[in-house]
Amino acid sequence: MCRYCTGTSVPPRRTPFPHTPSTPSTWLDHAHPDAADPGGKREGGTPIASSVQQRITAALAGVAHVAFIADPNSVIETRDGCARVKDGGILVTLGTVDGDDPAVQVGVNGFVACLGATWRTYVVQRQPGGGWLVTGTTGPVAIA
Repeated sequence: MCRYCTGTSVPPRRTPFPHTPSTPSTWLDHAHPDAADPGGKREGGTPIASSVQQRITAALAGVAHVAFIADPNSVIETRDGCARVKDGGILVTLGTVDGDDPAVQVGVNGFVACLGATWRTYVVQRQPGGGWLVTGTTGPVAIA
């Protein structure tokens, strides 16, 4: 799912935001149930276990420079009245996992700038032999 969210999946999927291995990919260290809702409040949240953070970082090694942060404002700057992620990066907010094995749903918000963000909910299914695979999306999708 990590590669799918950053547009580096195989086969490649189209993404409106350019992404290279040097693009900063910053992830909040806590999940929000309303991550896929553009009007979500993003208050509180559920901590993402350090073991999960390590697996995400490992899954994206060589594809993206990943850093987990507690405060989204630490990577946001405003230029010409537009909030954006510093250094041309992306800020990823994961939703809490909804559903039961073998299929779950995870909301994701990818924020690049005031007019560069997506909100969607991914359907993720457990695969025979282990691992998980994004099989699609569900519900509304928003793009700014």
